[in-house]
Amino acid sequence: MTKMFTYNGRRMTTWNLFTGCDFNCSYCWARKLAEGKLRKSYPNGFVPTVHPDRFNKRFHPDDFVFPVSMGDIAFAPSVVEDHVVATANKYPETKFLLCSKKPDIFRKVKFHLPNVYLGTTLETNREYGVTRASPPLVRYLTMWNLTSPHKFVSIEPLMDFDLLTFVRWIGHIKPEIIEVGADNYRNNLPEPSADKVNALLVHLRKICPVVIEKQGLERVLLHPSTLLAILPLPRGGGLC
Repeated sequence: MTKMFTYNGRRMTTWNLFTGCDFNCSYCWARKLAEGKLRKSYPNGFVPTVHPDRFNKRFHPDDFVFPVSMGDIAFAPSVVEDHVVATANKYPETKFLLCSKKPDIFRKVKFHLPNVYLGTTLETNREYGVTRASPPLVRYLTMWNLTSPHKFVSIEPLMDFDLLTFVRWIGHIKPEIIEVGADNYRNNLPEPSADKVNALLVHLRKICPVVIEKQGLERVLLHPSTLLAILPLPRGGGLC
C-alpha cells in the first residue's frame, strides 16, 4: 500500500518494528523508499530486519495500527509475532491490522484476537508474474478458509481482473474492510477499464460494510456523470 488509508476519520498508525520482504513485487513502493530516499532510516534496505528499539511504542484506544507496513510479517521471526500479539492484548480497545501476501501464517491461533484484523493483498484474480508471493488464487482460498473475527482485503495496486470471479472471491472472504488503490507509482501494470473499476466498486459495496477508495484511484475511474451503465452480475449468479 502507499499512503495509509483513513478509517473513521483517522489516518492509520504505522508501527514498523520489523521491515523488509523477499517477495520482490515489481511495484513495491516500500522497497523503493527503503533503498532510496529513506536509506538512512533503513540501513539494511529491504532485507528483512528486526528493530528492537521500536518495540515499546504506546497506542491510544481509538488508534488503528498497522504493524509492518514497510514489509511483510510473513518474514518476521516469532519474537516479532509474539510481541505484536502481546501488544494487541495489552491494548484491547485499539485495532491492529496484519496484512500478508502469505496469509497462511494467520492460521496460528495466537493471531485470532477480537481487536486484530487479518488481511491479504489481492490485486487481481489473475496471475501476471509480478511477484514471488503465492498466486492470487492461493491467497484467496486461504483467506476464505481462515477463521477470524475480522478480515481485511487490500486491492492495491489494482490490476485488470475478471469481474464475476473477482467479486465472488471477495464475497467468499467476507472482509469487514476493503481498500482499493491504483498504480500510483506508474509501474506500467495492466490496468482495468474505468467502467470495470466502477462496476467492481458497486459490487464491493454490496458485500462489504467499509470500502475505502485510496487517493489516486480517481485516475482510473469514470466521473459519475459519465457512467451510463454498470456491468451486472448474471441473474441468479450470486456470490457464493
